[in-house]
Amino acid sequence: MSLIVCFSGKIGSGKSSVLTALSDQLHWKRTGFGDYLRAEIVKAGGDPSSREALQDMGKRLVESDPDGFCRAVLAYGDYQAGDNLFVDGVRHVDIFAILKRIAAPADVRLIFLSVSDDLQRSRVTTRSDSDDLVRAVGHTVELDLAESLPQRADANIDADQPLDDVVASCVHTIQSWMKK
Repeated sequence: MSLIVCFSGKIGSGKSSVLTALSDQLHWKRTGFGDYLRAEIVKAGGDPSSREALQDMGKRLVESDPDGFCRAVLAYGDYQAGDNLFVDGVRHVDIFAILKRIAAPADVRLIFLSVSDDLQRSRVTTRSDSDDLVRAVGHTVELDLAESLPQRADANIDADQPLDDVVASCVHTIQSWMKK
């Protein structure tokens, strides 16, 4: 049975860095809600670096056609039934449930990367959109993420650790799921 491992975490938790390292190490395909949204924003002539545009478009797609949104993200990663896959940027419990349903019979799991507020601020201040952190964190998209997803996750991993340690924790967790 294939395994789809979804990742969630606050802005600056290291999701993209962790997924890049995991994808390279395990040779799995990867896709992401943010990557898909950026590509769609470019097609529409918008600014793909705008976090507000990403959050707003994502919210619209979640509200209007969540199944279609999830299918499009899987297709964007060239997912085929039977593939192992990493999915970056799950921001809603309902979206995770939809992924589980549409990817069946694959085993779909969720890892939440927890990061302290201080480290989050430190990481985000190095980004070009660092001034947008306060607005972005207050967006309704982030509220479900902070409250519900850590409780729903199959694993919570401390992302305050060095990247290599976070990746090693993820590999250990994923290997334990593959043994079942």
